[in-house]
Amino acid sequence: MLKRPPHILVTTPESLYILLTADKSRAILRDVETVIVDEIHAVADDKRGAHLTLSLERLEALTYKRPVRIGLSATQKPIEEVAHFLTGNRGSDDVRPDPVIVNIGHKRKLDMAV
Repeated sequence: MLKRPPHILVTTPESLYILLTADKSRAILRDVETVIVDEIHAVADDKRGAHLTLSLERLEALTYKRPVRIGLSATQKPIEEVAHFLTGNRGSDDVRPDPVIVNIGHKRKLDMAV
């Protein structure tokens, strides 16, 4: 991975932390443009989520340009809280934009008859 950095890296919150800790792997992560967190509801309310949040902030401080953060989940509620979990807490001097929520939902076509 150090010789030929991947275009797409799939990892866990714990492994991301380790990558951000080692000097050589930090160099690979400087060019990250997008972070996609799948099944975000599974980590949003526990220690893994806290760990992930810290790692995302460390990654943002490391990169040349602030990475776009995308969270995916089919079962998150309330969606606004999960979105703010992903985007982080704004400091007084931070100009981080509010999250954009795309809630497509799933509706089945109903065919009712009496």
